[in-house]
Amino acid sequence: MEKKGKNNWVALTFIFIMMVLIAITENTKGIFIPGFKAEFGVNDAQIGNMIILTSLMYMFATFIGGTLCQKIGQKKVFIIGLVTIICSLLILSRADSYNMLLVGIGISSAGVATIAIASNTIIPVIVLTAQTIIMNVTHFCYGLGSTIGQRLFGVLTADGINWRTMYFGLAIVYVVVLVVFLFVKMPRVEKAEEEQKIPFIKLMSNKLILFYMIALGFYAFAEQGTGNWFVNYMQVSYGFDYQRSSFYLSLFFGIFSIGRLFGGIVVEKLGYFNVLITSVLVGSILFIIGITIGSSGMALVSLAGLFYSIIFPTTVLTISKVFNKNSAYITGIVITASSFIAMILNRIIGNLNELVGTSVAFYLLPISGVISALAMVYIYIKTKDVLVKKNN
Repeated sequence: MEKKGKNNWVALTFIFIMMVLIAITENTKGIFIPGFKAEFGVNDAQIGNMIILTSLMYMFATFIGGTLCQKIGQKKVFIIGLVTIICSLLILSRADSYNMLLVGIGISSAGVATIAIASNTIIPVIVLTAQTIIMNVTHFCYGLGSTIGQRLFGVLTADGINWRTMYFGLAIVYVVVLVVFLFVKMPRVEKAEEEQKIPFIKLMSNKLILFYMIALGFYAFAEQGTGNWFVNYMQVSYGFDYQRSSFYLSLFFGIFSIGRLFGGIVVEKLGYFNVLITSVLVGSILFIIGITIGSSGMALVSLAGLFYSIIFPTTVLTISKVFNKNSAYITGIVITASSFIAMILNRIIGNLNELVGTSVAFYLLPISGVISALAMVYIYIKTKDVLVKKNN
């Protein structure tokens, strides 16, 4: 039993490391967007198409990855994800056209999603106590990776280092992690009996699941859209250079990381959706005030990261607590649907940037946060008996 517990903590440590790496991989493309636009001669609408592609690949890999976790186990899914990302980074390091860039970015998102779904489904199994805290710490590592990546790649870009070189260096790091991870023991989830899968049509007729999709989808766009568009917004709207714009983005994810590190403790003490609703509303209000003030209000946008931090991991964790059967399958479906919503909204903001300008279009991000909070109110009403009981 002691050896099993030790193996679980070793596995958990590697999950933390992989969350840092996939955050660097996924969120640094926001730093490179101005460079992509300049080098390949593309506009914001085309960048929106690129983000749509990443969302499609993320959705596909999340759906397939959830099924693979049940069939072959999370460790093999992690390995598939690592290999996929390594291949994508090598493609990106050689990308000499916009189409090749799209291929590399798309494959990269598939690899990121594969690792993410494996992490989200294995944590409730290998950690039996303080799950909210551990889940938030796991996603803290994601925020930490975003902060490190945004700042480091922003400084390197300002110093004239090409994004291809940075992608190649990141690929080398992944290779080292993959080689070591092959020797890590990870528990295989065993089920006493095969669960009967809920028909997709029946699942989609469940209002609670639909509101989970809405809440998580609009929130995901608010978070991911900040990573994708914040640098572009500051540079186009206010003429910020790479170092200044990347500072505010890395500050957002730095504060975001701190929130995830300690936010799980708050949720454990005060409850789930009452904390989630308050947090996303406060974050969205700060966001709106910041962009309304203008260039001097960017610190408030960064501060919104503190309140956004706990939303995704805590919401995902509640799915397994609300739905005792088929929880992994339902989690995969909800995350897939949320990625679809985020994809559509990323397309919309890309078009709005062209139609009304970045200063106006950027308001779509905090507005999405408010919509997420409204959906959470419904979830809170329907689940408070179950979640409050389990949280006490």
